[in-house]
Amino acid sequence: MRRRHQPSHAPETDPDAAAPRPDVEVPAETGTEPADAPHEHEFTPAAPEAIETKEGPVAVSDDSQVSVVSRGTKIEGSVIAAGSLRVEGEVRGEITAQGEVSLSPDGRVEANIKAGSITLAGTVKGDLDASGDVALPAESRLEGNIRARNADVGGIVQGDVTVNGRASLGPRARVEGDITSSALVIAEGAVFIGRSVMNDRA
Repeated sequence: MRRRHQPSHAPETDPDAAAPRPDVEVPAETGTEPADAPHEHEFTPAAPEAIETKEGPVAVSDDSQVSVVSRGTKIEGSVIAAGSLRVEGEVRGEITAQGEVSLSPDGRVEANIKAGSITLAGTVKGDLDASGDVALPAESRLEGNIRARNADVGGIVQGDVTVNGRASLGPRARVEGDITSSALVIAEGAVFIGRSVMNDRA
């Protein structure tokens, strides 16, 4: 005859029930994300008035997005982007991007920039090296040299400009340095202090 098991009135205690299971992640009470959370390519400070400083190389590997150094963020080191990069904060070091590097009027950069194309609307101390075109609007200021396919200068440049194609100076441009190009266009009102070297191969 088979006996039927009668449950005990005293509840059985599981010694492991009180402790969290090892395969379950328990988020910290501070609200921080787990270490393996997806990485977003935007550096945004907690508050507009706070300055968030990042030191060392910052690599962005996704070439399908425009990475952003947000306003209020300061990076000291190298920034490497497989795609494009927009700088609204501050960068000191080196910037390398396969796509376009653009700088907002509030951006501040003390770095050499190497990219496919470069558009600067802020203040830069460093050399620009672009396989494509370089554009500097009227509010821009550059202390450094330019090497590019074409250069459209609307602001202030203190350095040499070397392009394979055309160099254009807008009505508010001021260039203090030599310009080497196959064609040079200077608008009325522009200031050019330096030598112009016309060459088929700059």
